[in-house]
Amino acid sequence: MAGKNSYRRSSNSASSLGKVAYSGVLEGKMLENLRVSDIVVHEVFQRRQDRRILQPDFGTRLENLSPEAMAAFRLRITDALSAKSKAIEMRIVRAGAGSFHGDAEALVACARPEDFLVESQRIPTRLSEAQTSQQIPGGIVIVFRGITGNQDLPFVGAIKAEVQAGFRRRRDGTAIITEFVNDLFLTQATRLYKIGFMVAPAVRQADASGWQAIVFDHKIVPSNREAAAIYFYESFLGCGFMEDSAYETARFFNLTQDFAKSRIADRATRHAVQDSLYTYVKNDQAPTFTVEEFADRHVPLEIRDNYRGFMVSRQFPERAIRRDTAELRTRLRRRKFKYGTDIELSASPEAIADGRVAIDTLQPADGSGGAERTVITISDPFVRET
Repeated sequence: MAGKNSYRRSSNSASSLGKVAYSGVLEGKMLENLRVSDIVVHEVFQRRQDRRILQPDFGTRLENLSPEAMAAFRLRITDALSAKSKAIEMRIVRAGAGSFHGDAEALVACARPEDFLVESQRIPTRLSEAQTSQQIPGGIVIVFRGITGNQDLPFVGAIKAEVQAGFRRRRDGTAIITEFVNDLFLTQATRLYKIGFMVAPAVRQADASGWQAIVFDHKIVPSNREAAAIYFYESFLGCGFMEDSAYETARFFNLTQDFAKSRIADRATRHAVQDSLYTYVKNDQAPTFTVEEFADRHVPLEIRDNYRGFMVSRQFPERAIRRDTAELRTRLRRRKFKYGTDIELSASPEAIADGRVAIDTLQPADGSGGAERTVITISDPFVRET
């Protein structure tokens, strides 16, 4: 059942919201003493089959949350933005007019709550334009502003929350009624939302200098930040990842794995590229690496251009990357292979690279109708059964 800390779209809210203080935890103390002054709720919709953009349903009043609801709202924000595994500080790539940063500048500058209400319509409009795929669901868009930190720095936040169905119980006189509702969002039990959060500097510049941006996406995992929705952080927020050698090394590994699995049909070639990838990332002593270098050394000539094009299409840098396997340590220790539904093989990359474990696939004889077979040859002596 839906708990008390859930939200539904309301059209009966008052026109203002009192400031409420909260202390959060985040490196740089960005969320310390966060105070929310204005909140407005809009709604965006999934694109139609003809790809036409549906106009958002704009909120008509500022929200006036109860103290309990405000406490839960602040908790969602601070918990999300403080989650190091799901929240990432990003650099602002697009700034000024026509960007989310430009919208944030305008929203921070609004002198009256009524102005904020009108200006906030830019945010769901921009999100609708960014959601180019028909597969991206609609949802609630919460735009809020306030001040944060010891310097009372202005901030603007935008939450895209997917709507859920659920049950709630309420008292009607002496009776307790169970109701089904289909427009719950920001429930405590789910992470189906994304947050863009930008904090202005104490001294404004002509560009985005000094602004800080944090993006929360429930799909991000520590070793693969590419799980974050590109449409949200890039197209909508105009942000990009910070230069981070550990992240970029992990991203190179993940993208090359994706290429091998999805673009190399021949199994032997696919395994050879994957074997080389493990060795190249883990054991190569060079302090830096490049896509070009890996392609020249380990990708067969006939698919080399396809590999380079794949990496370019994923916007992986062509420059040299400093080798840092901090985010890949666990994955580089063992390689795991699964056969059928209940057979698994685990071995170190070194054992495979030096031939102590050999994996060969035997195709069925022509016309036999049999299944292919895998032959695993282990040169090391048996030690024990675990």
